[in-house]
Amino acid sequence: MRVLTKIILIVFVFEVVLFLIASGIPQNNPSLVSAFNSTENQVLNQSYFGKVLMIFGNNVRVAFLDFIPAVGMVILAVSIYSTGAVLSAFSSSLNVPGILSALGLMTLPHSWLELPSYAVAASSGLYIVIRPREWVRGLLTLIIVPIELFLAALVESGEFYVSNPYILWLYSIPAFVFLYFLYEFLQKRADRYIKVKTPVTQQQNVIQIQQPTYADYITRYNQSWNTASYYETQGNLAEAMRYYWEAIFYLITAVGNKLGMPTLTKEDQDNVIKSVAYKVGNPQLYDIYNEAFKIRIENRLNDFQIFKEYLSQLTRYLNSI
Repeated sequence: MRVLTKIILIVFVFEVVLFLIASGIPQNNPSLVSAFNSTENQVLNQSYFGKVLMIFGNNVRVAFLDFIPAVGMVILAVSIYSTGAVLSAFSSSLNVPGILSALGLMTLPHSWLELPSYAVAASSGLYIVIRPREWVRGLLTLIIVPIELFLAALVESGEFYVSNPYILWLYSIPAFVFLYFLYEFLQKRADRYIKVKTPVTQQQNVIQIQQPTYADYITRYNQSWNTASYYETQGNLAEAMRYYWEAIFYLITAVGNKLGMPTLTKEDQDNVIKSVAYKVGNPQLYDIYNEAFKIRIENRLNDFQIFKEYLSQLTRYLNSI
């Protein structure tokens, strides 16, 4: 899971918990109730698309404030707590516990489109602070926020016109799927951009560290083989087996380096052996390699001589490349 995704999930959970806590605190504040009623009347007096634009405009303004690096999380906390407090005050005026109103609101489809968008916005800004060199990921992720809020506004406005607002989940579920794939697309674009922008000198240094020359690997192969021989003469077959296999690893890596093939994974090493088997005309070489690998993994010291014979055959063919 990406770091940004983890941050978004953590912030979203924080957001929901804070909203429920704020709505659960009883509020007896007529001014908050009056402000709520005034806003609600303004929305009700609009047409459907008027409602969409009004809700979207207000929410996207809050989201962009949440995005501000460093202070966005504070703004998010204040806005979410204020929303919960207003809901609590309005519910109290109707003699309904605020927490029940909040839980009821959380069952409506628009809530699960709107609330995550604030978490995405705040997390994107926070990510830029945490990883400033990857600022482009934060900006690209922000693209999803106005789209998500517009979809949320469409759903929320529709809830005023249907007798059963839960039917709009049928619309919301495809919206969630679309937003998920859009998020993944934006993250992959960010991955490519960040990779391309990595300084060339830094890439070269990494390559030099991670990919020594053919001669370096051959030297390591010889050192490990000699160490294994020493442990074998001392009767320490466990250590001998370990160093013999380490020697084979270095030899395979050296040959892979020579052939221009990667050797980072077990699959890569398998491919090197297959290539060598093809070149030397011995298709059984890959089977020999796998049998030796099984003996090593299972630490079958009783089969040490068979193991060593397999490795001797491998080294003979690998050294011929």
